[in-house]
Amino acid sequence: MDKVEKLKNRQLARLLDHLTRTGQLTVSLEKDLKRAYRFAFEDVAALLQRIDEEKKDGNNKDTEV
Repeated sequence: MDKVEKLKNRQLARLLDHLTRTGQLTVSLEKDLKRAYRFAFEDVAALLQRIDEEKKDGNNKDTEV
């Protein structure tokens, strides 16, 4: 799941850099974006973990989000 964390950090950094360069970033917005990205990528990591576990268990049914 280290790759998911790296992906989150890279994408968030790109967005924050863009918002900084265009003068749109505020402290409040930065905090909100970091929180939203953390929640979203925690869900992605959990989903990938469930898929991996199902593959190991031989369970072929679709994984619900």
